[in-house]
Amino acid sequence: MRRMILLIGFCIFVLGLTSLYAEEKDYDITRISITLEERKELMPDILSMTVGVNANAAKETEVINMLGSIDKAIRVLNLNYKGGSYSVYKNCWWEKDKRKCSGYKGELGYSFELKDSKEQNKILEVIDEFKEKYGEKLNYTVSHPQWLISEKKAKETENELKLEIIDTAVNFAKKAGEKLGRKCSISNINYDVRRPIWEPPVFYKAAPMMEKAMIEAPEPKKEDKVVNVKASVGLVCK
Repeated sequence: MRRMILLIGFCIFVLGLTSLYAEEKDYDITRISITLEERKELMPDILSMTVGVNANAAKETEVINMLGSIDKAIRVLNLNYKGGSYSVYKNCWWEKDKRKCSGYKGELGYSFELKDSKEQNKILEVIDEFKEKYGEKLNYTVSHPQWLISEKKAKETENELKLEIIDTAVNFAKKAGEKLGRKCSISNINYDVRRPIWEPPVFYKAAPMMEKAMIEAPEPKKEDKVVNVKASVGLVCK
């Protein structure tokens, strides 16, 4: 029993020394926290444009065929887009507390990512041909196109800026160590990446077609976008 008590006392003594040593060792460490920032202006490379098509007809199959014909024509253009999903439903409304229905409605939507602003004309010309064919049965809406930075280009730039921040942090650590007479190293880096703000699209209903003609849509101006990377950097100097 006495041996057990002595053993426990010895362990407590060792743990006490270890804790004291750790406190003294940590007391001899200087910790520095700095905030660094890098930014770069980029020329956008993607023209974003969203197009919505609305169709109505007496029969459900007619609406589906209208939307299907448009979708086929869009795919033939071989442009980069997302979407193409559609929905068809009964055209119903409430009148004097009674639900009434007449015919069917359908919707079809696309989100395009174009490399050339002239490509938007091809899209609108194709849809407008169907507008001429189906008349009041078909309408379409177009968001105001805007130039954006592609995901690939944004990622590449962000990685470049992160590496520049590391270079700056390493250089700062070296100079800080010289000032303090110690050796400083990076303990942690927390990045805060800020991309250009994307403006939500505003939709406009297409004007009634007076006569068949080539469409020349306005060309949005390319303006530099800023990619900004901030970082909170922790240094340890011993």
